[in-house]
Amino acid sequence: MNQSDDKALFKKITDGDVKAFEALFHAYYGNLCRFASGIISDNEMAEEIVQNLFVKLWEKRTQIEVETSVKNYLYRAVKNQCINFIKHNNIKIDHLQNIQTEKAVQIQPDEIFLELELAKKIEQSIQSLPVKRREIFILSREEGLKYTEIAQKLNISLKTVEAQMGLAIKTLREKLKNHISFLILFLCFHKN
Repeated sequence: MNQSDDKALFKKITDGDVKAFEALFHAYYGNLCRFASGIISDNEMAEEIVQNLFVKLWEKRTQIEVETSVKNYLYRAVKNQCINFIKHNNIKIDHLQNIQTEKAVQIQPDEIFLELELAKKIEQSIQSLPVKRREIFILSREEGLKYTEIAQKLNISLKTVEAQMGLAIKTLREKLKNHISFLILFLCFHKN
């Protein structure tokens, strides 16, 4: 489903069209569940997160504004919910560790929390980029704008956008060299 189809579908959903909502659900549900499961390593919770997202989407359909693409909006919303889930679990684990007796077995963080650490490292690396380069990177990778759209929006040349993106990706590769496979997935997934 392309961006213009998504936007037309979302407009119908905003107007209360149940069939359009079902079409959007069927188009993205499976992929969003796999995406969420890859972040939190829990298939059931991933499904619950995605289901909750669609429930909220329907309930707040008249209030939601999608500025880039519906696809980016959905994936970003799922990513944020997964991070919230992980943070909440971290708090619960910290609390349990604090109340354990010395004889109790220590709770070991699961692989779930490695994903959060990697996400934090990526976010820190992105935030460490020079302001303009960071802005260009975020517009491209997180908001899904094409290089030409970024050039127009920021009133700069296409060559500048390409150069800044190249430098941003190079910097991230250097800073995250110990997590290169995760970085490659991140960069590929968020590619224009």
